[in-house]
Amino acid sequence: MTDPDTGRGDRGSGADNTEYRIAHLQERLVREEVAELGMRIESHGGAVVVSGTVPTAECRDTVVRVAKEELGGTPVRTDIVVADPTAPDRPEELA
Repeated sequence: MTDPDTGRGDRGSGADNTEYRIAHLQERLVREEVAELGMRIESHGGAVVVSGTVPTAECRDTVVRVAKEELGGTPVRTDIVVADPTAPDRPEELA
């Protein structure tokens, strides 16, 4: 069934709705807010896990905020690492 106000079809509930919301979150992260392509977003046991690496703490905060906005009442767990852009202070030793 299509909602006449939004033109969107009925997405159902449960897992189908969560998968739809995850896809929308991925789209939003890529196109709108932070243009972040490296996030992995998966549904695990009633919660959504967002993981990946971002260049700055500000970017991480934005990803977390957008995820919580987009996923509403669904619990969100994050495992987002901020990359360290500083050069090493000594040469790497290879065996």
